[in-house]
Amino acid sequence: MKLTISNLLKSYENRKMSRRQLVEGLALLAATTQTASAAGFQGANIHHLSIQVSNLQKSADFYAKTFNCTVTKRDGTSRVELGKQGIVLREAKPAGRVDHIAIGVDNFNEAAVTADLKARGVTASKAKGAGFHVVDPDGLPIQISGNKA
Repeated sequence: MKLTISNLLKSYENRKMSRRQLVEGLALLAATTQTASAAGFQGANIHHLSIQVSNLQKSADFYAKTFNCTVTKRDGTSRVELGKQGIVLREAKPAGRVDHIAIGVDNFNEAAVTADLKARGVTASKAKGAGFHVVDPDGLPIQISGNKA
């Protein structure tokens, strides 16, 4: 951002742009700051791990009892709340398999992240729920989503 402002000022000082163009450029820069930061997104944390389990209720009870934590049910899954991160339990076979890892992104902007992934040469598909899935070289789905529970 500092470099962009510096370049705008340099162009103005070198009479390559008018004062009106400088003010318009600075106003546009200020208006798009949130989108610009989202466009160059960076993973902030592991938002959750999704684990396939053989019995959703039995697994939810185990995690709640063993780790003394809250487990919330939603959309056929249960989420084990561990601070800002969590474990999503999903009934599926084979049990005991990590289904996917979700990476949280601050200031998540779907359009900006989509464009940034495309610019990075990464193919993404819409995730069930929120965000996108990309696939690592070994085939593990990685979900990219906002840092909200």
